[in-house]
Amino acid sequence: MSWFLVALIAYFLNAVAMTVDKTLLKKGGIKNPVVYTFYIAALGSVLMLFVIPFGFFVPAVITAIAALISGAVFAWALILMFDALGKDDATRVTAAIGGLVPVFVFILAWFVLEEAFSTRQIIAAVLLIAGAFLMSLDFQTHGALSWLKKKLGLSQGLILPHIRKALWLALPSAALFGVSHILTKFVYNNTTFLNGFIWTRLGSFVVVLLLLFSVKNRRDLKNSLKRNKKGKSSAEQKKSGLRFLFGQACGGASALLQQYAIFLGSVALVNAVSGVQYAIVFILVIILTKTAPKLLKEKLTREVVIQKVLAIIIIAAGLYLIR
Repeated sequence: MSWFLVALIAYFLNAVAMTVDKTLLKKGGIKNPVVYTFYIAALGSVLMLFVIPFGFFVPAVITAIAALISGAVFAWALILMFDALGKDDATRVTAAIGGLVPVFVFILAWFVLEEAFSTRQIIAAVLLIAGAFLMSLDFQTHGALSWLKKKLGLSQGLILPHIRKALWLALPSAALFGVSHILTKFVYNNTTFLNGFIWTRLGSFVVVLLLLFSVKNRRDLKNSLKRNKKGKSSAEQKKSGLRFLFGQACGGASALLQQYAIFLGSVALVNAVSGVQYAIVFILVIILTKTAPKLLKEKLTREVVIQKVLAIIIIAAGLYLIR
């Protein structure tokens, strides 16, 4: 199977997982991003235990260290990403992070993996940044069109659009994801896929365990494990639990397939394919907003839809050029 097909499947599953994550975080199911990351790391560790008999061994010291750091950085990137998801629209956050990750990957690949890039790829990086920022900008009332009409009608005092606070969480999250991907590719270049996967997951789990030394994190984890939460019926708890398990199953499968795609091909190209998930998340959000607004509802005026579609087109153009 080609790396391209594996990556496509991975990002489709990731789009589903991100949408489920948004419903849980927005509904207050899990308010602490550290707790949410703990569950992901724990599930990854369970998968790691099943894989250990088929390919675990101690690699070279530098490879083991790189793998542990890669997993640790990945965990911190998840924490920042979930924090941003709890504060802003899923389409904005996922596009801002995912649109910037390929840029960071290409920059780091240039210096760490000593890869060279063409003028076309540099232009693509500019488009990715522009699309990510357009997706993240808040034009207040309705969207870009209304904002432009209002501002162009003023004789003075043209005000720049507000950059959403979540973007400042998306930027470092994207940078950390980029670092993790580069280190992961280095690990796969120096060991087998299964062994590299085990060591990187171990790094993530160790970091989350260390974060549980915080009294607040331990308390939030304990509270999240209680089945009967205040203000929620057992039926609602069961539905939330099922959504969580479904989302994590999709996310876990996505992570595994993305890792395998990186193992098979170029880490930069695999990340470039991530543009597919923005369109999928956008479609899923529209469907849920129209059919299940109690589960997930986002502002989808004509102006906002045009703004987001335009941003996705710009990102898609960048991803097309960066192939």
